[in-house]
Amino acid sequence: MTKEKSQSILEDLKKAFLRLREALDLPKTQISRDATIQRFEFTFELSWKLMQTILKDNSIEAYGPKNAIRESAKLSLIDDPSKWFEFLEARNQIAHTYNDKLADDVYNKANEFIMYLQVYLAKAEEYFREG
Repeated sequence: MTKEKSQSILEDLKKAFLRLREALDLPKTQISRDATIQRFEFTFELSWKLMQTILKDNSIEAYGPKNAIRESAKLSLIDDPSKWFEFLEARNQIAHTYNDKLADDVYNKANEFIMYLQVYLAKAEEYFREG
């Protein structure tokens, strides 16, 4: 994958980050919670796909989100892979099951995710500036 394609994913991720933050800034209602969860899902997807492309740019093959998270931590793109595994688990749970308790848990994870995503975005941008 080319650097241009990776940078395109980065730009999409930055937009998704803003949309997720926008949803989290709304007063929590059932509708805003559900919108936040949906935005969390696609933002998380873009996050690990960007990890995968950066890894590929570094000649590291990482298939799937778990491997991408592990390898990204080794490259210092992310600080705490165990937290990213928690976000992955939340994304997986909501994709397969839906109930109010789980939705609230994922909403809370999305709120936590935004901080980790902000750090990751800064590191990804730095990677492209340096590269």
